[in-house]
Amino acid sequence: MKPDSAPIFNVIVGTSGHIDHGKSSLVRKLTGIDPDRLPEEKERGMTIDLGFAPCILQNGLKVGIIDVPGHERFVKNMVAGATSIDFVMLVVAADDGVMPQTREHLSIMRLLGVKKGMVVVTKVDMVDKDMVELVVEDVKDLVKGSFLEGTPICPISVVTGEGYDAFWDELNRQIAALPTKSVAGVFRMPIQRVFSAKGFGTIVTGVPISGHAGIGDTLEILPHERKGRVRGLQAYHNDVEEIRAGHSSAINIADVRPENVIRGNVVVTPGYFRPGTMVNARFQYLGDTHGPLKDQMPVRLHVGTAEILGVVVLLDRKEYAPGDEGFVQMRLEEPIVCAPGDPFVLRIQSPMITIGGGRVLEVTSAKLRRMRPEVTESLAEQEKSLGNEEAWVEFLAKRSSTEPTTPQEIDIATALTRPRVDAAIASLRAKERLVALPDGRLLHRAGVDAAIERLRACLSRFHNENPIRIGPDRHTLRNLATLDPAVFDLAVEEGTKQKRIAEENALFRLPERQMKLSNEVQKLAGRIEALLKEARFVTPRPDEIAQTTAAKPDDVTKVLRLLVEMGTVVKATEDVYFHKDCVEEAKALVVKQIQEHGEVVSAAFRDQVGTTRKYVIPLLEHFDAIGLTVRDGSRRVLKKA
Repeated sequence: MKPDSAPIFNVIVGTSGHIDHGKSSLVRKLTGIDPDRLPEEKERGMTIDLGFAPCILQNGLKVGIIDVPGHERFVKNMVAGATSIDFVMLVVAADDGVMPQTREHLSIMRLLGVKKGMVVVTKVDMVDKDMVELVVEDVKDLVKGSFLEGTPICPISVVTGEGYDAFWDELNRQIAALPTKSVAGVFRMPIQRVFSAKGFGTIVTGVPISGHAGIGDTLEILPHERKGRVRGLQAYHNDVEEIRAGHSSAINIADVRPENVIRGNVVVTPGYFRPGTMVNARFQYLGDTHGPLKDQMPVRLHVGTAEILGVVVLLDRKEYAPGDEGFVQMRLEEPIVCAPGDPFVLRIQSPMITIGGGRVLEVTSAKLRRMRPEVTESLAEQEKSLGNEEAWVEFLAKRSSTEPTTPQEIDIATALTRPRVDAAIASLRAKERLVALPDGRLLHRAGVDAAIERLRACLSRFHNENPIRIGPDRHTLRNLATLDPAVFDLAVEEGTKQKRIAEENALFRLPERQMKLSNEVQKLAGRIEALLKEARFVTPRPDEIAQTTAAKPDDVTKVLRLLVEMGTVVKATEDVYFHKDCVEEAKALVVKQIQEHGEVVSAAFRDQVGTTRKYVIPLLEHFDAIGLTVRDGSRRVLKKA
């Protein structure tokens, strides 16, 4: 089958190993294509940059092979290619054996999360059989404890063909057993190469990490936010209508100049990814050739195809010993684009030694504080949610605490397609882990609990500051809590239902609160109540009550407010108060008057209860306010239900 017509098996195979161990020769043998494309590479006989070639398997499917440079000076190029690899061929030359970059490349592959591979011992035609066996034993020692332990080790010669057929059969068996790369999610492709072609404009190449893109789509190149329309697409040098995750791809993008794009940029579906200069991550420190890792160590972060300088901040300990794992924040000199779950590698700035790597948890612009349990607990929960869409959606909603979020915001934060986000939300709502507000926004159940606890904290402070008040009204409590109005309403509803908040006479209090009044307050309250009850509809002003009782005006004001909150006294105006029994008496009279005469007029009612306009008008307005009556000019009628 011709390579152009072979269907694509979206798996990427890669080489790794020390310089001059035969990686490029192996790729040429497998594909018939020289992966060394640069003149300098051909002149020096040394791979400097990444090489790509399609390989047709025995089953007729096509996979991509990435050839990486082996020289220590070009490890950054090696990492840029290795981030796309699903299956690695670790190449060790029989005449050289295990070398420094053999070890470093194996460490990098492990740190990048490569799970499958095999070992190819090359150049067996250059040594005797005993040497080959010694190298094979060394390789077995090298890979012990790694993902390559127990995998096939194939001695071959690409010159004589010795062992090649057995290797080729084994390679096909191994690749055929691999799962294909998922194309789920939003389109994202770290850029490996950028160039221009006459008549076409800017072309960027790479291997998409997620999603798919088609001709006519608008894509964005980050971190510099340059958008362009897709004019053409290729997968393995063949024109296609669509590229997908796991395809070695080229995108011809309009409206973007090639000099404005570099390796390390990322081409994405617009609106989902935000560049940041802080990367929170789970990190494993190797430390094989380096001492303890100190906080603020200058490092090179390799993620995707990018290499960016910065420092590593240790969030959970003072220093890392070899083999330690934990949470770190990389603070970078330039913005980067990556996503939760992306593998990364850290190297020291000088000398350039690989010291560890791990998984990205989040790209942000916020600095995290060190040695804070709440920070590491949140990061641990975030890490636990990776790889589980429902758990990831729940984590984001939960982290928002009392701030509601929208499905659109979750969609962007997760970089998942909307149907998958909606499915996760529906499942979480069915489990009562998410609550939908009336406007469609979402709140995690923990956010509801946090909002109720905030109300309880506000009530506790209010009770401490106002010992002889029942509690605040709804408006006051909302202002104290500073919650989103919809969240406040939900917290009040849930809090009262759960009996964590009590409502009494339209006032709120803590259910466990027992208000203890001093003897002086109880006596003054009794005297005020008696005065108002005796005065009926010609009641004394607060200052007159203070004179009559010989109490301080401020104390009278406080006790009056308490009696109003308790429902014993009705406040008609700032100066007019009535006892509740008198108000009930007047209410009955108003109802009877209207039922008998169809209306009540203020002047007639004034004479009926034996008071003055100063008192009767506030009393009648009180009946209007509680919904008993409706004013129509100088008359009042009963309000219709």
